[in-house]
Amino acid sequence: MTTGAERPLSVDLTVIDDVPVPAGPDQTSLLPLVTYILRAEQAAGAWTVSVVFTSDDALQRLHAQFMDLDSPTDIMTFPYADEDAELGAQDQGGDIVISVDRAREQAGDEGWPLDAELRFLVAHGLLHLLGWVDHTPEERQAMLARQRELLIAAQA
Repeated sequence: MTTGAERPLSVDLTVIDDVPVPAGPDQTSLLPLVTYILRAEQAAGAWTVSVVFTSDDALQRLHAQFMDLDSPTDIMTFPYADEDAELGAQDQGGDIVISVDRAREQAGDEGWPLDAELRFLVAHGLLHLLGWVDHTPEERQAMLARQRELLIAAQA
């Protein structure tokens, strides 16, 4: 990754609501969060991020198609590959696809509002786009801790 001095950070964010989403997590409110997380993780250059809020069924179909797992999930990320730059896409960023149905259930489990869970999942997706992995319990714990830390700091 290049340093900010070499390539200043710029963020192009698109939010797509495939299903109804509560007030709060829209393009205007998520842009500062996305920008904050990218800066905190020392990202640089041009980033294009799309956040898609969709249904359990739609995300399960993607999960089956791309991961060969025909089961529900809360989030999937699709990083843009460097070779996509030849097609005119940015070389940094990606798509974050979130199940609003699953987020609603998880928000109840966590005891916080749905918009807080959606922001939490956006942070999770960004960390994946930045290279974080959560394949082991230790990696998952570190990633969840970093998400919480970033969300608290972004609200300060």
